[in-house]
Amino acid sequence: MKNDIDSILESMFRGGRLHFKSTGELKHARPAPPVPDKGQPPLEGALQAQQQAGQALGAVEQVNDGLSRSLQESIERLTQEARADMEGLQRRLEQDGVDNQERAANSGSPADMDKAFDIARQETARQVLGQEKFIEALALAFKRPFVAGAGKESPLCRAAVLGGTGTGRHSAIKAMTASLGRQGVLKSPKTAALDLSAYHTPGMEKLFVQDLYAALKGGAAALLFENYEKCHPSVLSMASSLFRQGEVALPGRYVEQKGILADIGTALAPGAVSTLSAGGKYLFLVAGKSEAGLGDAFGAPFLSALDDVLYTEDFTREALGQIAQNALLELRSRAEKQLSLALSFGEAEKEALAGVYTPAQGAGAIDNEAQRLYKAYSEEKLRKSITGPWQGRLAAKDGALSAFYTWEGGETEVRLPGTEGLGVQQAALEQVKKELEEIVGLGPVKDYILSLEDNFKIQQMRKARGLKADSPSMHMIFTGNPGTGKTTMARIVARYLKAIGLLSGGQLVEVARADLVGQYVGHTAPLTQKAIQAALGGVLFIDEAYALYRGKDDSFGLEAIDALVKGMEDNRESLVVILAGYSREMEEFLTANSGLRSRFPHIIEFPDYSPEELWEITQGIVNGKGYRMDEACKAPLLQYFERMGQNGERDKGNGRMARNKVEQAVIACSRRNMKEPEEKRDLELLLPEDFDLE
Repeated sequence: MKNDIDSILESMFRGGRLHFKSTGELKHARPAPPVPDKGQPPLEGALQAQQQAGQALGAVEQVNDGLSRSLQESIERLTQEARADMEGLQRRLEQDGVDNQERAANSGSPADMDKAFDIARQETARQVLGQEKFIEALALAFKRPFVAGAGKESPLCRAAVLGGTGTGRHSAIKAMTASLGRQGVLKSPKTAALDLSAYHTPGMEKLFVQDLYAALKGGAAALLFENYEKCHPSVLSMASSLFRQGEVALPGRYVEQKGILADIGTALAPGAVSTLSAGGKYLFLVAGKSEAGLGDAFGAPFLSALDDVLYTEDFTREALGQIAQNALLELRSRAEKQLSLALSFGEAEKEALAGVYTPAQGAGAIDNEAQRLYKAYSEEKLRKSITGPWQGRLAAKDGALSAFYTWEGGETEVRLPGTEGLGVQQAALEQVKKELEEIVGLGPVKDYILSLEDNFKIQQMRKARGLKADSPSMHMIFTGNPGTGKTTMARIVARYLKAIGLLSGGQLVEVARADLVGQYVGHTAPLTQKAIQAALGGVLFIDEAYALYRGKDDSFGLEAIDALVKGMEDNRESLVVILAGYSREMEEFLTANSGLRSRFPHIIEFPDYSPEELWEITQGIVNGKGYRMDEACKAPLLQYFERMGQNGERDKGNGRMARNKVEQAVIACSRRNMKEPEEKRDLELLLPEDFDLE
């Protein structure tokens, strides 16, 4: 049975539309006559019925007013949300390159389609200079499925885009997609990029699945994959499957929930997702110049599945000049608009800017230099509180650009950002070299350390000229007896490699077996990985590394070695590992894992110090403690060092022995001076009798 509220709602929403009655209509509505109580007098029954009717009418008015306000608020809220969504969509479209340029009236006819692709080629060529052949081939790759057709569940295009760094591979794909999407040829102007180097360790398949799902469902018309060389093989095989088969089999059971894939394990659920399809998408793999590398990484089936292999070309001198010209015009426009700076430059400055191009950095080097100039002028305006219009001038000298400005009379040269950093880096390098020179002995070791800088500089030069640059392994093994300077040299190597630009951090993390080997199953690998993470950007120094391997039955030690080898492989460009220990024991240690010896090509022997070197070390330690030695100390100390070296013990003939002797002498000096009268005390002088040389 329906009550009064049901009847009201039914009348308000009859026919699927909302109907309101005015308050006046409700007041004149005739309520249903009440049923009189036979036990009441007629007059009292009528009054009571009238009161009930009035209360019912009031309740109806309140419900009507409440519903009206609620509905009005809901309509306003939905309108605001819709407006915000439209504004957000417009911003995203603008960021993706959608503008008010010419549109082709794309009705699907061949003429309109041809016009749309002509416009896309022109717009892409305005953004990517000097790559006319590549842009033409890229346009054909986009157009092919419209001519030849494509399956509903298949990618529209599967292409590899090969070329050098900074040759416009990414920019051209994004510009072409944006233009065709704006014109209605593609469903979206958006390109989604997935950096495969982010999935470089085992167990990252699920993360890749989530990122791929977001890219596929995010409305992008094209998917761009890059840095496959640094991708873990397990994820690389999934990317290969996407190109070859148009879909990826998921590593588990998933369901779609609130725009993400949720792993449901073994649970049963309706609508479970087992694959991700790239149907209707353009797939591009961006890689270096060599097609052979693709075959090695993905195999022949991958190459045969590609619809296109596109190549960018090295820039010509004319193209670089045009890129530099555009960069300078953009710099002048930005400086005038933002800084009120009138910037002037000429042909020589354009040539100088084009000259900063290197094959390793690509055209991005030109944009970076223009950005550096802009930053220099903006910092000058900020620091000098320059107001009003001012004049700027670029000048080329010896192939390098300088920046000047005129304000309130004289002309001032602008200090370009980055030059201070070079000075600091050079000062740090000189300081490390000075410390290296001050170390007594170890001539062959020093020569090897200094040779690292020469090799690094040559490889940088080769890279700048577009030649293949080798990145040799920097891992080392220091062998020798205790106290021969291995730890000290490791600290210097860490700072030295940072100073020459090979390492970003330069820290030295010293560990031993106890820091890497756990006490129970499953404890060792996390400990080793923690040490590796702490050393990234610097040097991991493992003293007495042979202690990690105590025989084939030492499963925990072997696990630590395996984790160490894996960490070295995964962090080749950001980690240097130095092992130290006795020569014979380290040779046995290298047999613990088949990959150890090949990863440590540099085995550096630290010889025992000669008696003369130990005398120099002793002098340095004494001076460092604020003492001096009597001249009579030299002969007995040299004899003592010679005698100790002849004993053949591995802990003799080293710097640690010299340090111990000095510390003993300092204590003996204090004891001796306490016995002397105050006027005869010399608190700085060490005598031969202070050294226990028996």
